[in-house]
Amino acid sequence: MSFAVLSRTFSRLSVSSSSSSICHQLFQKTTSTSTSTIHNTTTTTTTQVRSMGVKALIKTNKAAAKRIRVRGSGSVKRNKAGASHNTGYKTRGRNNRLGQSTGIKGTGIEKRMRRLIGK
Repeated sequence: MSFAVLSRTFSRLSVSSSSSSICHQLFQKTTSTSTSTIHNTTTTTTTQVRSMGVKALIKTNKAAAKRIRVRGSGSVKRNKAGASHNTGYKTRGRNNRLGQSTGIKGTGIEKRMRRLIGK
C-alpha cells in the first residue's frame, strides 16, 4: 500500500494528528534518479521502505529445501547418495541402506542447513 493511499485513508477516517504522524514514521520515501544516455531521459522512481518494527527475513534456499526436511523431533533428515544408478553390482543390503534416510551429523552443519531452509 502506497504512502499516498495510506494518507488518504487516514484523512478520510479523520484520525488524530498523532496517528498520522505514526503513519509518516512507518514509511519513509526513498527517491532514486537514473539518467539514460542512450535516450537522453531521466526517470525518477519512488519506493516505500518499511522502517519500524519489521524483522529482516532470509529467503529460503529452494535447492536445500527440496533435499532436507526437519523431523518432528527437530532433527534434520536427508537422503543418502549413491542409489540413483550403477546399483547392479552393489549388494541388496547396501542398496536397501542407501534407500533409507539419515540424519545430519554435527550440530554446526545442522544449524547451517536449518538456516538455509528457514526453520
